[in-house]
Amino acid sequence: MRRWSLALLLTAASPAFAQEAQEAPAAPAAEPAPAAAPTAEQAPAGDAAPAEKPSRRRAKQEAPAEAPAPEAQAPAVPELPLDERMRNTNAQIVPPQPGSPADRVRDEARYLLSYLLTGDVRGSVPMLSFPFQLEERRFDAPESLVVTWVKQLRNKRTDLVTLYDIEVLPYAEMEKKYGKPPARLGAIAPARGTEVYAAVANLSGHAAVILYRQEGSEWKAFAYTD
Repeated sequence: MRRWSLALLLTAASPAFAQEAQEAPAAPAAEPAPAAAPTAEQAPAGDAAPAEKPSRRRAKQEAPAEAPAPEAQAPAVPELPLDERMRNTNAQIVPPQPGSPADRVRDEARYLLSYLLTGDVRGSVPMLSFPFQLEERRFDAPESLVVTWVKQLRNKRTDLVTLYDIEVLPYAEMEKKYGKPPARLGAIAPARGTEVYAAVANLSGHAAVILYRQEGSEWKAFAYTD
């Protein structure tokens, strides 16, 4: 009897439970999650222009500017022959200004003594003025002077002689400082008013005197004694 009463209660309660189940509102459905924004790698190719490759952009930046058009060149001038160029070069050379007479005489004496100390008397002839006085002898021509001077130089062993210094003085001052020349050279004393310079050379402690006078624009030796 109790089992039936319980069964009737359950039967009567079932419609009520079913009605409450129908009246209860349904739980709201979960909203769908928003779609994630596509990344740069997933973006479709048609939506945006592809990024320019670095190599292509760098190539555009390093592209050289357009070179300017070359200027018109002047027509080449034909080269002059060698002899003509040498003449033009020589024409542009400015000759050095001459020094004082004493400086020029000193240079001439140095050249002359360098020839004599090497035994080249013939090479010194253009530096001499004739007639030339060598010690007590007078020579009117170069040939006889060359022969005589070569013999004298061989006996003096000029290969052992050294030129130390050259002092240049006007002839009058040379006489005041060193006295008058030897009697054998008296005949070569310059005439009054003639400009003559004496080059006094120190040859290994031994004095040698060369007298110079001007001929044209050059100074030439016309007497020698040692």
